[in-house]
Formats: sequence, structure tokens, C-alpha cells
Amino acid sequence: MSQNRFSKVMAKKSDSELERVVNSPSTFAEEARLAAAQELRNRGTVTKEVAQIGFELETKLEEEQDKQKFNDKFISKNWIYGLATFFTPLIIGPYLAVNIWNHGKRKGVWMVLFISFIYLPLIFFIIILTPQDLWRFVLSMFHLGYVAFFVEWVWTKYLPTYEEYKNEQNGSQH
Repeated sequence: MSQNRFSKVMAKKSDSELERVVNSPSTFAEEARLAAAQELRNRGTVTKEVAQIGFELETKLEEEQDKQKFNDKFISKNWIYGLATFFTPLIIGPYLAVNIWNHGKRKGVWMVLFISFIYLPLIFFIIILTPQDLWRFVLSMFHLGYVAFFVEWVWTKYLPTYEEYKNEQNGSQH
């Protein structure tokens, strides 16, 4: 891992101050603790315990960065739910399809788009069959149920969790 935002500050501290930073998880941010451990390593005065803490922090921060990169590839599920609550799946279907496409899985894109476009005639059918005073309530409940089912179904069927993605990446590297 390269220099972080605390590296310059840690370079000015004494060895004992750096060890105090590394060994104070409740006082200092993980990134600061890592910078302190790296500075001790650069000086050649790192102890076995500090080296272990530094390694664990570096691994954890790299994992968080990888997870953030993974999440940045997708349109947020919460954002899709927000859109879906106020708009039809004609709007959210393409967003879900983009997420599937960005993951590299082409299977499922056309299915999601097809299902999202079937929704509109289904709503019109419900409106026609339901009495006028009841249709708004029924339509609202149907819409919310459909949105929850549709988004969750697509997410679990076609999009991986970070752990699944990581296992796929590790499997393809061997």
C-alpha cells in the first residue's frame, strides 16, 4: 500500500510516539495506525507485534478499498429502490440491466428488460378490472410488492455479493 494521508505526520514522530499510535486502536484511525507502522518499518525499528498489526491493518484497508471498487461498479440498490417506489419498472429495469451488464454477465439482461416491460400492461389490466374507489389502494400495494420482489429477485439471481465476486476472482486467477 502506498503512502496515505497520515504518512507525512507520522514521519515527524519519534519511535515511541509511533508505537503508541499503532497500539491505540480506540484513539487513532486505522489509516493513521497503518502509517505509523509503515514509518517504523521504513526506519527499521519495527517490532514483531507492530509488524503484525501493520500487516493486519494493511490487509483490512486493502479489502475495504476492493469492496468500494466493487460497489462503485453498480448502481446502488437503495437508489434503485427509491426510483422504483415512485416510478415503474420501465425505469428501474434498465438500471438493473446495466448492473448485470457491468458485472460481465450478459445472461439475464434481456430477461430483466422483458419483465420490466410486461409490468406496464399488467398495471393497466389491474386498473381496468378494479373498481374505481379501490384501484388506487390495490395498485399501490401491488406496485410496492412487485418492486420489492423484482429488485430482490434480480439482485440475488444475477448479481453477486462481494464475497461471491471475490471467490470468482480468486478462482479465475488459479
